[in-house]
Amino acid sequence: MTTLPPPPPFELRGGRLCLDFVNTVGNHRAGEPREYLTSYGLLVAWAEQAGALDAETAAELRVEAARRPDDASCALAEALALREALYRIFRSAIGGRPSAGEDLALLNLHLGRALGRQRLRPGGEGGCYRLVWCDDRALDAPLGPVVKSAAELLTGGELGRVRECDASAWNACGWLFVDESHRRIRRWCSMSDCGNQAKGRRRYAREKGAKGAEGG
Repeated sequence: MTTLPPPPPFELRGGRLCLDFVNTVGNHRAGEPREYLTSYGLLVAWAEQAGALDAETAAELRVEAARRPDDASCALAEALALREALYRIFRSAIGGRPSAGEDLALLNLHLGRALGRQRLRPGGEGGCYRLVWCDDRALDAPLGPVVKSAAELLTGGELGRVRECDASAWNACGWLFVDESHRRIRRWCSMSDCGNQAKGRRRYAREKGAKGAEGG
């Protein structure tokens, strides 16, 4: 039996699970964005890396997907549709606009499913109860923690700190993140990536301008 290589690690720069899910597309604003979730297996791999699934549940879902490939394909299509709706919802919030009704309806549909799969169980700290996920073998199980994260971000006090990478103005990045910097001045999804590109562009513009001035 041929052993497949492990999937490449995903970049988790959003600061919240739901934004990391939205960021499973590269160059989101480009005409031809780079899709990172090209299979159901990669959806599970992302969910495991991001902490939405534990290793045991992820392994069970891979087995279930192999047994029901058509259903797994449908689950992936649902996940991608939800992701795009979340992207539009958060971009609307960034721009101070209301979300499209159909996007919010789709999120609410998945939220209703997710809430229906949570149960109270004893065993929390200090004698408290805890919420646990049930029906983990459902092929859309990776989406439950995502929509819960989205609901918490949309209803909490952090929504005004959601940003879109400033590099999107020229490289179509489109990644979203929660600005947790002390002065709330974070501009890029990553300083080592888009931030360095932006610095390089500014340096090139200065040098070009200086050469133009010398030539004049």
